[in-house]
Amino acid sequence: MPFTDTGMPGMVLETIRCFLMRDLPDIQRERHETEMRILEYGPYKLNNTAVCIGKFDGLHSGHQLLLDSIRESVDLTKVLFTFRFSDSKHIYSSEEKRYLAEKLGIEVYIDRPFDEELSHMKPQAFLEDILIRQCGAKVISVGEDFRFGYKRQGDVAFLKKYSSVYGYELKVFPKKKMCGEPVSSTRIREKLEKGSIETVNQLLGHPYFIYGEVCRGNQIGRTIQMPTVNQLPEQEKLLPPYGVYASRIHTQYGEYIGVTNVGVKPTIPGENRAGAETYIMDFDREIYGEMICVELFAFLRGERKFSGLDTLKIQLEEDKKNAYLFFRQ
Repeated sequence: MPFTDTGMPGMVLETIRCFLMRDLPDIQRERHETEMRILEYGPYKLNNTAVCIGKFDGLHSGHQLLLDSIRESVDLTKVLFTFRFSDSKHIYSSEEKRYLAEKLGIEVYIDRPFDEELSHMKPQAFLEDILIRQCGAKVISVGEDFRFGYKRQGDVAFLKKYSSVYGYELKVFPKKKMCGEPVSSTRIREKLEKGSIETVNQLLGHPYFIYGEVCRGNQIGRTIQMPTVNQLPEQEKLLPPYGVYASRIHTQYGEYIGVTNVGVKPTIPGENRAGAETYIMDFDREIYGEMICVELFAFLRGERKFSGLDTLKIQLEEDKKNAYLFFRQ
């Protein structure tokens, strides 16, 4: 029986991969015939839409209740209207949010920068000009604590008051709770900063991921027979504590298990920007320039500096075994 570079029989690894593919979150299995439209500034020139509106950092399990509600509007175009803030770290970058929104069935993604014009817009103007005239909203879906307009003057009561005037259906959702506490982006960011990746994944309703282009690294992995792929997340993205994680990787060639180092690679000389370096088990293709999604499942160990490449390779072999054992549980 042939063996792979993981030291496992090929048949065993394929069995694991089939199991993982069976259990993939819907966000990875879904495929859509039409490409999602991405808009920023208006006028948007849309008609007959179901609009889900909010900040949506992480597009977590609470947010997905709102998304589910607009997907029920079969004859309407599904629109996600989100605001882009540039003054803080986010669970996902703008590009990652767009990637996830498309996987969740969104047809039009409005990524509106929260600029001075928008911050000074009266609630009436935002509703009438943007949501009704430009977006053509027939259904508006929001969370119960949604606020909008100048000094956050607009709220759910405001939207209810004008629903009959403008002829739209308003859907309002309470905060989802998990373990007795509301699911929120703030809670997820706190857990992520502490390294509680399993809890983060539960709150998100999908595995926390790093999505982006495979860039060229220093190719040290090749010298120790462990080639890796590198990603440099956007600076706005909030990363978990530096260390090594059991991961699952989505490429155009399929889904694989692997080991991902998040951090600055202290063993390698020079200053390194924080990024993700992933060893993909049983994978030997050149994918420079391609987009991949790396999902993190379990923290294996902290990032540390090794005395040399030989000791680094010994540890990486141990990391591979531990990742394999995690996915075998």
